[in-house]
Amino acid sequence: MSKPKPFPAITGSCVCNKIRYRLLTSPLFCYACHCNDCQKATGTAFALGLNIELYNISIISPTAPTIVSLERKPGMTDRFAACPTCNTELWSMREPVVDVKVGTLDFPSLMEPDAHVFVESKLDWMVLPPGAKTVEKGCDRMRLWPKSSLARYEVCMKRAEEAKRKKGQGDEKSDRSERGEDAEEEGGVEGDKTPTAAGELAGEDDEAFEKRFKETEKALQERLEKLSIKLEEEEEVTKKMEKSTI
Repeated sequence: MSKPKPFPAITGSCVCNKIRYRLLTSPLFCYACHCNDCQKATGTAFALGLNIELYNISIISPTAPTIVSLERKPGMTDRFAACPTCNTELWSMREPVVDVKVGTLDFPSLMEPDAHVFVESKLDWMVLPPGAKTVEKGCDRMRLWPKSSLARYEVCMKRAEEAKRKKGQGDEKSDRSERGEDAEEEGGVEGDKTPTAAGELAGEDDEAFEKRFKETEKALQERLEKLSIKLEEEEEVTKKMEKSTI
C-alpha cells in the first residue's frame, strides 16, 4: 500500500488581510458543530473547525494576532487568536491543540468535515451529504480521530509538558509561541494523512481500510488539482496587476 501524499501547506487570513497564516501540515481532524452555542456564537447554522497543533501554524504576515479572552456566558470563557484591526477570530486557543476557523482559510472548500457533531440540535432544513458521519452529541476524540492523529496528539501533549518545565526561561518566548510566531523555528510536525482525516477507526478490517484509502486518495488528488488551478489563476491575476502598475 502506498503512503498518502503529504498535504500541501495552505494559507488563511482575517477579513482585512493584515493577519496571514499558513498551516504547515494537514489537520488532525475537521468537524462541523451544530450545537446551540456554536449556532449563536457564529450567527449561522453551524461552526466549521479543524484541529491542529499550535506549532503547526505559522504567522506569515508582519502583524501577529492578539490573544483575546471573552466570557461567552457565566462560567464559560473562551480564548482565541484574533486580528487586532478587524477582530476576526482565527482560531480558538484550546492549547496545545487549537481549533482553526475553516472559513478563514483561503480555500475553505478543501476542508470537508470528518464528522458532524451535536446533530441532535441541527437545523431541520440542513440536509447533510449522503454518508456523512454524524454524532448526536459531542466529539469523542478516541473514537472518531484516526490513529495517526491520536499519535500526533500524544507527541503534542508531551511537547506541551516539556514547554511547561522550561517556562522558567522567560515569558516572552511563551507569548511568541502562543501567537504562532515561533512555529517554524520550533519546527512543525509533519502529518501523514489527508485534510479530511478519514483515518483508521478502531475495528476496521483491512479490506474496508483499503477501499476507503483508495477513495480518500482519489478525493484528495481531485482537491489538490483544484487547488493548483486556483493558485495558478491567482498568480496570473497578480502578474497582470503588476504589469498594469509598471
